[in-house]
Amino acid sequence: MDAERSAVVTCTGCAMFVFLPQDRSDFVCTKCKLISILEEKIQGLEKRVSTLHSIKENEEFLDRRQDRLQRAQCCEDSEQAAQRGQKTSEDNWRHVTSRRGKSMRQVHVQETHIQMSNRFHVLSTGTSAESGVNDASEGTEQKETPLIGRHEMHSPRDGGSTTTTPKRRRRVVVVGDSLLRGTESSICRPDRENREVCCLPGARIHDVTERLPRLIKPSDRYPFLLLHVGTNDTAKNDLERITADYVALGRRIKAFEAQVVFSSILPVAGKGRGRDRRIVEVNEWLRRWCRREGFGFFDHGMVFQEEGVLGRDGLHLTKRGKSIFGSRLANLVRRALN
Repeated sequence: MDAERSAVVTCTGCAMFVFLPQDRSDFVCTKCKLISILEEKIQGLEKRVSTLHSIKENEEFLDRRQDRLQRAQCCEDSEQAAQRGQKTSEDNWRHVTSRRGKSMRQVHVQETHIQMSNRFHVLSTGTSAESGVNDASEGTEQKETPLIGRHEMHSPRDGGSTTTTPKRRRRVVVVGDSLLRGTESSICRPDRENREVCCLPGARIHDVTERLPRLIKPSDRYPFLLLHVGTNDTAKNDLERITADYVALGRRIKAFEAQVVFSSILPVAGKGRGRDRRIVEVNEWLRRWCRREGFGFFDHGMVFQEEGVLGRDGLHLTKRGKSIFGSRLANLVRRALN
């Protein structure tokens, strides 16, 4: 029934048919409407393009005309300038005739003698200064060059050398207990000849005091002494005994005239709260004592309380802990020497 009511309507543009409720003779589909709109826009764009082309042609024509006028004006100006210059040059010319009977005056220039001499003398060498050889050109006896400070000038002919003696490097001695084992490479690598790490397993403070005279040589000039000791003392000794041993060690060190730095005692694990408290007390006292005595104090802080630094025994260091400890001591030595 619906199909019978609807009518077939054909588009006037594309001849396509659709079903509409009623018949329409002027029907235009949507696609044809869009196409007509696009065609109108295209026509408008074509008109604009043609207008722009005509404007461009007119501008080019005007530019060419302007260039021709400018070139003509320049040529005219240059011709006028040339004519004015030629006229000016003709006005400046004068006719000059030669004068007869008068000879040319000769100008005599008086010769001046310039005295050339050298006010600098040849530097004397050691041989010529001692023998008093006279310089033939000057006729005066050369004087010996005075010595400046402690550096003496030598002539290469005498077998002497003009270079000065290189500055001697300071000696570095690191001494302490078994925690220093494994730090030798980091500390001594920059200068193996003048650096030494003395590891004394199980050593206490009085052991280091007795060992120092064999480590510091009389020929060492202001050596750098780094001490890490005291861990084994905190196991059984009280604070009063430990501080007394440090004071005795300080008196022995002052006889060497060295730059001294004490390293703080590292923490331990699983040894009881009493020992942990004693280590903290010793480090606090050691800090104040070093400041009072003029020694350096290197505090490790909380670095060695992290996991994976202390070994299973809670006393010695792991491989990672030794690497950290050695790097810190090596950096301390580098900063102290620089």
